[in-house]
Amino acid sequence: MKKLVLLAAVCLALTACAIAQPNDVVILDRVFNDDSDSITNHVKNLPKVILSDTKLDGDGLSPEFANRHAWFVSADGVNPLQVPITEEWTLEFDLTLTGTPIRPRKEAGGFVRIGMPWGYSELQFMVNTDANEVVAFGYPFPFYRFTNQSYNSGDTIRLGIRFFKDTDGKYKVIYMANGDSSPAAALSDQSLFTGWITPGGYLQVNIQAGNPNNGGVAVFDNITWNGVLLRKAYAILGNIELKDYGADVTQVAIHTELRQEGVAVRTGTLFTDSAGNYAILDVAPGTYNVAFKASHWLRAVVPNVTVVSADVTGVDASLTNGDVDGDNEVTLFDFGELVAAFGSMPGDANWNPNADLDGDGEVTLYDFGILVRSFGAIGDD
Repeated sequence: MKKLVLLAAVCLALTACAIAQPNDVVILDRVFNDDSDSITNHVKNLPKVILSDTKLDGDGLSPEFANRHAWFVSADGVNPLQVPITEEWTLEFDLTLTGTPIRPRKEAGGFVRIGMPWGYSELQFMVNTDANEVVAFGYPFPFYRFTNQSYNSGDTIRLGIRFFKDTDGKYKVIYMANGDSSPAAALSDQSLFTGWITPGGYLQVNIQAGNPNNGGVAVFDNITWNGVLLRKAYAILGNIELKDYGADVTQVAIHTELRQEGVAVRTGTLFTDSAGNYAILDVAPGTYNVAFKASHWLRAVVPNVTVVSADVTGVDASLTNGDVDGDNEVTLFDFGELVAAFGSMPGDANWNPNADLDGDGEVTLYDFGILVRSFGAIGDD
């Protein structure tokens, strides 16, 4: 069998090792490649992955057994993620496997690599089109067959794998299929584990010599990692104008909030470049109201910023200067604080950096002018 064999050093070179929430997958085409001129068409549109291989009629080179394609969770979309073996995780997905024809065998399901001294070993938790099985196998993982489950080509089944370290110190796995669960069972030869495990899924299509219509498609949908939909994160980019400010804008901390239904689901602090450009990275798909607030500027909220499947640009905001006391309004209280700091410079007892509205290092009539122009203004909620 023309199987890709990786030694441990090669595996480590190709695989990212990190403790991270995966937000992407990487697809490996032709893990087995016994029919090199078949036609593959794989699609990644998280939380969905489609693996497809058609025209498996043999390439005339022995052996002619099967082609296999795989996907693995990833933190960067390029490298499979090596999850530390001490980390508990659950991977689930809705799987629809279609075989044309149903024989010879087409199979698909969960696919897990675990680090071993020779590189790795593999688990297959799969359904198939010819024997109608829902079964898990592969050293050092425990074997299990769902005897009360049957699978037919074109059905959709919810599969899941939970991996954890039990209170007895043993690494164990639970297989899940359409709401049923296997007993927790320990992996064998645990002293050999090298410290990492990489979960994902696979499609395998057996070759039928002389049949150019032979093929299979596996759709993995609603992929979740620890109950959270696996989806790629994107960036929100734009420009922030800090009005009436003549100093270095790159030194001004800007508090940000991503809000959904009035609730801040993410908060942070950003700094712009010298032109006021900014980026909020690793934003999951969704619709947000994006709020910006800097020290003596009023809050500005950009509503209905929708992140779907690409970075969002042009999310610009202009922040009004004059909020000396930081209460998001320009009132007599701000006048009072500016009066108290009037004439001061850094090092003076009455110095208040928030009263230095124009950033020139001194509280002067220029700052009073800014406050007068903004008087009565109220920032966005």
